[in-house]
Amino acid sequence: MWNNYFWNIQKKYSMRVSQKQPLVIRLDGKDATKNKEIDLLDKSEEGFLSALIKSACYFSQKYKCYAIIGSDEISFICENPMDIIEDMGSDKSPHSNEIISVFSQLFFQYFNHFDKHKIVYWHAKCFSIPSEKIGSYIKYRSRIIENVLVTYFLKKNGVKLDDTSISEKIKACEKLGGYKDFETYKSGLLYYCGKEISLEDFLNNGEIVIKEKSEEDINDMFSEII
Repeated sequence: MWNNYFWNIQKKYSMRVSQKQPLVIRLDGKDATKNKEIDLLDKSEEGFLSALIKSACYFSQKYKCYAIIGSDEISFICENPMDIIEDMGSDKSPHSNEIISVFSQLFFQYFNHFDKHKIVYWHAKCFSIPSEKIGSYIKYRSRIIENVLVTYFLKKNGVKLDDTSISEKIKACEKLGGYKDFETYKSGLLYYCGKEISLEDFLNNGEIVIKEKSEEDINDMFSEII
């Protein structure tokens, strides 16, 4: 009786993921948008955005997957879920809570090695999606990232426009100093197998167009950290 009781509780809070469909792991920085000690737009060597970029490069390369980042979030979309499932040491009936418990610890350690301003804790979710929905998911997260970052950029510059459409907010952003640099990542940055790719080309026609190589060549960095 008790075995069934506790098994049902465990099952309620644990979702089985597919071994064939793409696996999504999404992480959100706990209270990152509210914490004044954290600058979501800090691309300095030890800043939040820089740490997020390095994390996207490393993990997307390690698991041969997509990563979309922006604001206080990052999503990994792995077309071959077993690349992650087997690395997490999960059994043949993998559940989301098992994957999250291991992956979130790896991500926490890696990210916080680079962001020296404030330790960031991460909420994580994990689920499977059909292959044909990868583009739709990335577009969905990109829109959310844009909404958050545009509002964040305005407030950072002392402008508050709560009851205004996103298009009007973007027009207001264009009048502010630093917008040209901000525009490059206001809708998120997309990575594939360790390289930044064009978000626009991917969303418009599904093409993987690699952007110019930057400081993100970090093949062996993770082994040095742990």
